[in-house]
Amino acid sequence: MFKEKLHKKLSQALTLNGFEEPKELQLKCLPKINGGFDVIGIGPLNSGRSTLSVITAIQKLQNAFEDPPRALILVANKEKALAMLEQFKLLTRETDLRALAIFEEGKIDEQTVDIYAGVDLVIGTANRIMDIYFKRTLNLNKIKLFIIDDAESMIENRWQGQIDRLALSLPKCQHLVFTTALNEKIEKLISKFIVSPQIIEVK
Repeated sequence: MFKEKLHKKLSQALTLNGFEEPKELQLKCLPKINGGFDVIGIGPLNSGRSTLSVITAIQKLQNAFEDPPRALILVANKEKALAMLEQFKLLTRETDLRALAIFEEGKIDEQTVDIYAGVDLVIGTANRIMDIYFKRTLNLNKIKLFIIDDAESMIENRWQGQIDRLALSLPKCQHLVFTTALNEKIEKLISKFIVSPQIIEVK
C-alpha cells in the first residue's frame, strides 16, 4: 500500500533496492505528505526519518527542471549529507534528477559552481547553505519542499538563527520536520514558519 502511493519509477526503484516494508513513521506520514500538509514526524533513531526525507523529495520533484533547486534538506553534518545523497542517487538511477550535498569541509567556491550549474535537490548543513545564500549565489525562489532532518541536532548546534533566516527567505512551500522529540525549543523554532502542522509520532 505504501509503494502504491508513490510514482511508478520510485516504487520500482524501492523494490529493486530491497525496500520491502515501510517503517511505521513512513507509513503514517506519507498520506499527509502527499496531501500537501506540513508535517512534524516524531520517532526514535532508525524509524526511517531520513529515508522518508529522500523518498519525499523524489516523489515531489519526479524530473529535472530548470537550474534553481526545488527542494532543500537541512542535515546535521557531512556524514548525514553524503549518506542521504548516496541514497538519493540509488533511487533515481532511472531519472534525470540532480542532487548535491554541501557542507563546511567542502570548498565553497566549488559547491557554488555546482549549484549554479543546475540542481533539483540540495542537501546540506545550515551554516554552509546560509554562507552560499548570503553570497547571493543560491537561488531559493523555486523551493517547493523544505525538510529539516534531526531537528534536535540543529538545536544542539545552535543553528536556530540560521534556520530562521533561511526558512523566512523561502517562498510558500511544504515543510517537513523530523525529530526524536518535540520539545519547547523545537516548537519555538518551527512556529516561525509552520502554522498548522500535522504532528505524527511513533514510539
